[in-house]
Parts: sequence; C-alpha cells; structure tokens
Amino acid sequence: MKILILGNSSIFKRKVYLGLKNFRNLEIEVASRGKVIKKKLISKSYNSYSDALNKTEAKLVYISLINSEHYKWALKALNKHKHVIVDKPITTSFNETKNLIKIAKKKKLLLSEAIVFQYDLRFKKVTENLDLNKSTKIFCKFHIPKLQKNNFRYFRKYGGGCLNDMSPYASYLINFFFKNKNFTFIKNNKYYFNKLINKFDISLRSKKVSLDASFSFDNDYKNQIEIHNNSKIFYIDYFFSPPINKKLKIKVYDKLKSNQKIINFNRQNVFYSYFVDIFKLIKKNKFNFFYKEINDREKIKKKIS
Repeated sequence: MKILILGNSSIFKRKVYLGLKNFRNLEIEVASRGKVIKKKLISKSYNSYSDALNKTEAKLVYISLINSEHYKWALKALNKHKHVIVDKPITTSFNETKNLIKIAKKKKLLLSEAIVFQYDLRFKKVTENLDLNKSTKIFCKFHIPKLQKNNFRYFRKYGGGCLNDMSPYASYLINFFFKNKNFTFIKNNKYYFNKLINKFDISLRSKKVSLDASFSFDNDYKNQIEIHNNSKIFYIDYFFSPPINKKLKIKVYDKLKSNQKIINFNRQNVFYSYFVDIFKLIKKNKFNFFYKEINDREKIKKKIS
C-alpha cells in the first residue's frame, strides 16, 4: 500500500511517520516545497503538490499543510478519487467541511480529520468505566508556550489563531461526553491578541454532565484532563498530545476509600493506533462513521465560534 503525504510538516516528522513506519509493505511518498529528509520508508518525493496528486499511485493522501491550505488540497485529492486524511482543523469554515463530506460521500471515499488522542489507551481505560448517567465533571486544559513569531498559527490569512487550531479538541470532547444530550453553554469566552484569538474558555452543562475547558497559545504548558465520576477522580497528563517516548500513567483517587492509585502504561504511538483503524475501514469500504463524526463536531465548532 502507498500513502502520499502533502507537506513535510513537523507533526509528520515527529509523530505521523513514526506511526506509519510500523506497518509492513507500506510505501510513503512525500510532497514538499522544501527539502525532504530521506527516511527508510519514503520511496519517492515531489516538490509540487499538484505533480504529486497527478503522478502518484497512492490511494490515500494525508494533508499536513498550514490550516488555510487544507480545504484546497483535500478537495483536489478527493476529485482525484483519493481517500483523504487532514490534520486538524479539517478546514477553516463549516461550509467548506460540508462540501468535502458531500463529495467524499458521493465518491464513497474516506474523509477523516486526524484527531487521535482518543486512541490513547489511558482515555479508553477511563471512559469505558464511566457512568455518564451519574454526576460527571470534566476539567481540562491545553495551553502551549509561545511559538516562533513567524509560525503560521499567528496569522489570520493562514488560518491561524487558537480557536481554529484547538477547537477540534474541544468539539471532540463535547461530542463524546454530551452525545444525545441537551446541553447549555454557561461560558464561551474568547481572548484576543493582535486581533487574533489566542485563548478560549468554555463551560457546558447538561443534566448530569459538566465540562470546563481552557485552551490557549503563549502560556505555561499544560495538557491535562481530570474526570470526576461517582466516587472517583481520574487524572491524565499529556492528554491531548501524548508523547511517544515516555511511559504514561493515570492517577485515580477514590473519595470513599480516601486513597490514590497509579496505573502505568507502556509507550504508545496513538497515530499508529489511528492508522490501524483507517486501513481496516478502507479495506471494508465503510466510512459513514467518519462522515457523521466530522459533521457533528463541525456543528459544535460553529457554536463555539
């Protein structure tokens, strides 16, 4: 099998490639406007995205470009009859995303936004033991330090801003914890710097579930979730972007027993787990789950915006 990567991005080099290299009989082609560093599985490189789409035999395209380029190249790839994965955010507008879903459905192609933290075994361990019919409180923070001043995330024309970049995380959590539930926004605050949103805070409530979340640029690093359910509190660090080079853990505090235990986990590349799912679904030709997930999350992102 072949996969074409559009964009030799940092996320591709640091995480996506390391997830893909564990698959046998997989060839990776990379299209980049810059130099592509030679790696074991990279069988071919292109210096033009258009040439790559016209010449490649790959059936799957992973788009890892600046946010403002996502829609353009996802559309071109779908029209070349390619399955498409797009780094978050899938696009920078609800109408663009709806159009991609419409085309993917018509052509019976995969369309996926690369949100992968839900493949973290720690998240699976916690959520499979939750009872969302009981009182549940979720608190999470994802703050990142100051980026280089020329980073595209600081420029509106490139689809920058914290809301574009981090609302996919928020929309996934809302869709997961409040699915089929009536909920109300108690707080939906946005903070601006140089006319661009660099922080947003949200609070939601349903009958049994509450979520308080904060996302920001240019802040002390925080990447965590805390879930209160029944008598237990679950704490997961490095939640939204789990590192692949260290062992991770869950802290569990039992209020009834007044004790804390730590559950340790082996190293995991969540991108590998994500691609296992992707390749299975391509083989089965079953994509409706992804269409619905993207559409539901985009509706939530629209409310946050």
